[in-house]
Amino acid sequence: MLLNDLDYFVTLAEEGTFTGASHKKFVSQPSITNALHRLEKELGETLIIRQRGTRSVSLTPAGEILIKHSKQILRETEIIKSDITNQRKIWLGVPPIIGATIFPQIMRDLSDREIDSFHMVESGSSNMYDLLDNDKVDMGFVGSLTPEHSQRYYSHYITKSPYVVVLPKGHPLANQPFLTFEDLRGERFISVGEEFTQHQVLVNQLMASNMTTELRNTYITNELMTEQGLIAAGNGVGIMVQLAVIGRNDVAIVPLKDPINFYIYLIQKRDHQLSDFEDQIKQKMVEVIQKIDF
Repeated sequence: MLLNDLDYFVTLAEEGTFTGASHKKFVSQPSITNALHRLEKELGETLIIRQRGTRSVSLTPAGEILIKHSKQILRETEIIKSDITNQRKIWLGVPPIIGATIFPQIMRDLSDREIDSFHMVESGSSNMYDLLDNDKVDMGFVGSLTPEHSQRYYSHYITKSPYVVVLPKGHPLANQPFLTFEDLRGERFISVGEEFTQHQVLVNQLMASNMTTELRNTYITNELMTEQGLIAAGNGVGIMVQLAVIGRNDVAIVPLKDPINFYIYLIQKRDHQLSDFEDQIKQKMVEVIQKIDF
């Protein structure tokens, strides 16, 4: 069983088409097909099903078993190569809010060698779980609306921060002690995209308050700083984690009457094995997290 064949099979399963897999691996489609045929012949099982009327494929039960073990084998191979060649790299997932607030405090207690080992993958918390589940990152920071209790992950609690209403300075509601979404009816909302937990919070609250017009008129940006700048300039209002706007004096911050918390963790998928070096860095980060008063 060739490692390349397993790699091509994993890519085929992830991309869903032979064309997508060949483009992803920069090889011809016959290379992907031949790898699949070798695996099916060696295992004596059909591994994929071609969907009628489309070019997409799905996995058979045998294919599901193979994909699980193939990812583990390929991951083990990466660890072996890393340990032998002394390539000290850790793929670390960091959502923008946490990268701008929490991670710099952790970095202060890490050495240059340790910091240089990080390959940063920036994405919102909603997307970070997919990156972890698909072994695209070794570990990652996430923000969750509920405490993390899943048995799929090793999780290390960092802190929590409430969601707040962010308004332009001088807004009529800026001096209120707290606000509800009903108070914000008729406002133009500005938000980051759906890969961020913040967007999920906003959509859920607008739907619960039957504010469909406000939801349709929400302006979406992919950058947190752009969102904050648009609000500061008077273009609308937003819902953000308080941690993201601490220290800004160009916007007004008002608590929600019914608090919604953002729980922040460092997590690792339990079946994603770390190299000795990666595990040492993780333990160092956990020790630093436990010492910092966020």
